[in-house]
Amino acid sequence: MMNGVVMLVNEFPPIPTGGAERQAERLALYLKDKGWPVYVITRRVGGLPARQDYQGLTVIRPATFGFGKLKTLTFIFGAVFALWSLRSKYSLLHAHLAYGSAFAALLAARLLGKRVIVKFGTSGEFGDVEVSRRTLRGRLRLAALRKWVDVVIALDDSIFDEILSIGIERDRIKRIPNGIEARNFFPAQSKLEAKKKMNLADKVVMIFVGRLSPQKSLPTLLQALEKSLPACSSLHLLLVGDGPDRAALEEQARQLGIDGHVTFLGNQADVRPYLNAADMFVLPSISEGISNSLLEAMSAGLTCVATPVGGNVEILNGGRCGVLLPAGDVFAWSESLTELGNDPQKRESLGLAAQKQALSHFDFGVVGSLYEDLYRGLLALRQ
Repeated sequence: MMNGVVMLVNEFPPIPTGGAERQAERLALYLKDKGWPVYVITRRVGGLPARQDYQGLTVIRPATFGFGKLKTLTFIFGAVFALWSLRSKYSLLHAHLAYGSAFAALLAARLLGKRVIVKFGTSGEFGDVEVSRRTLRGRLRLAALRKWVDVVIALDDSIFDEILSIGIERDRIKRIPNGIEARNFFPAQSKLEAKKKMNLADKVVMIFVGRLSPQKSLPTLLQALEKSLPACSSLHLLLVGDGPDRAALEEQARQLGIDGHVTFLGNQADVRPYLNAADMFVLPSISEGISNSLLEAMSAGLTCVATPVGGNVEILNGGRCGVLLPAGDVFAWSESLTELGNDPQKRESLGLAAQKQALSHFDFGVVGSLYEDLYRGLLALRQ
């Protein structure tokens, strides 16, 4: 019986990727190490080849042309043709996010008699369901999902409820969280040594890792920092990542007079040295799924402060291994940053609880086995 799996994802390494794409990479490599034949179909970017070996994975990049809708359409047709060419090598299609790659997977599964899984990444205003509902082509994708998908992956309760709201039956929805190689983020050196390398030895270091975009509500964080500094002058914020809001955030920091307490680091290939140097991780988002960056920070043993959106409540165990604060509430964020900045014992306690939670619930050894069980169950239906 064919037990190959094809991952369909918008972007894939070696180019920089977002959270959903990093999860696709982690799952593909996990499955490959467990002996599953794995193929990846993704968009062609820059001068990357049409077919490439990436750490033992076969990555296929169909040619696309044009801009906007036309580029998406040509990717869908190219992906379906690639899937037809590979049809003897796999039985399962797994699309990450409910956009163009999911539609390609649904079409190919329908034409070729394959099983198809679609993973939704985020809930709320910026989530798969709400974004899809805003356009005709998005509503058509949702209709195709209702009719043809075998299993939809929901990362958390809010995504689960949104999937139910578009008419997909409860028994076709599976709850599987994002995963992480937790031990890879255990601190490699003492916090003081890591801080010294960045000239931050006398600072209480906060870190944000992610896209600098409206979804992350970073103006709230900068305003809260400005209000916290009189009571905790050692606070320093590292912003790791880039995005459309960077220039505006740099200007906001200057206008607030806190630019000496904020470092914009841009995209970083390896965030671990910065996590090693940090005392707190901050995530003021108004919308999330299961945040990779939050899981990485927990694994590194950081005190984590986040908003109660998406999967954050579940990840932080209702606030028992982190701090949950209202989105957009500058006063609440300022009070919490001040308190944590002045209380190293509380930071240490929350950091240890976060690390234990990440290792026991979100390590990829746990999450990967859930996917293997799901795949085997779908393969058994073909017998």
